[in-house]
Amino acid sequence: MNFWRKIPKDFDYQIARVCKHCENTFQGKFCNHCGEKVLEKQDQTFKNYLLNLLNAYTFVDGKFFNSIWTLLRKPGKLTSDISDGITVPYMQPISFFFLANFIYFFFPVIQTFNTNLFNQLNSMPYSGFAREKVNEFLINNDINLTEFSTVYDLNSTGNSKLLLFLFVLYLLPFIILTNFSKQVTFVKYFQLSLEFVTFILIVPTVGISLLTAGLGKILQAINSDWNVEVGDAYYSLFLAFIILCFFVPAIRRVVGFSWWRSILGGFLLVSSLIVVITIYRFTLFIATFYSL
Repeated sequence: MNFWRKIPKDFDYQIARVCKHCENTFQGKFCNHCGEKVLEKQDQTFKNYLLNLLNAYTFVDGKFFNSIWTLLRKPGKLTSDISDGITVPYMQPISFFFLANFIYFFFPVIQTFNTNLFNQLNSMPYSGFAREKVNEFLINNDINLTEFSTVYDLNSTGNSKLLLFLFVLYLLPFIILTNFSKQVTFVKYFQLSLEFVTFILIVPTVGISLLTAGLGKILQAINSDWNVEVGDAYYSLFLAFIILCFFVPAIRRVVGFSWWRSILGGFLLVSSLIVVITIYRFTLFIATFYSL
């Protein structure tokens, strides 16, 4: 199959070329006036077409893998580098966040950012308000709670993933309040919020949740119970510790605090996640309830 054969790179950077788009004369692979790329032989291969198609639909390329590797190894470096003008090796923070959200969207079992109707009505600070609204809806529409719960939970699962950008916005003021510095711009704090939520999506939400789900299956196979062996309280503390271990070096790298101040800021920020999650879940309830 000759269309899979690798075409040798023999591009001549010294030849003067005329841009087919703006007719500017230039040297190299890209027009220095409009940015149009010179069409090469390898650009017209079937293999390159498939790679471009994959990239168009998944946004997965070298920048993604470099971004995720940097995110895991050096917390805060993405924000720090991009703020300093080093953008070529990485995806833009907003694109990286939406790709992480895209990955999370395809794991329906993982419900870190979702809250079912039972918990909305019984476990939240605003549960009294939620019960009042739901009871009024049940009476006006002649439907029972079981039927309403099924419809609500289905819609809430999708909405929880579509509304995740709000979590970034809700977290932002807490990042500023707990780690304020006159040397850090608002945009830099915003990028840091994007990086924090991207990490939470990729590591605790998808990565560790899948790992614990696998361990749960193993324990089930040997007639053991995950909740008995570990327990939700210990599991929540473990996740909080993982997030803290990311927040502290990220704050130190981006804000420039000392280690003790970064640790304090990390603790305050992890603690504030309870408030942020509550606000987000209330927003989720309102959005889901009024969409039915």
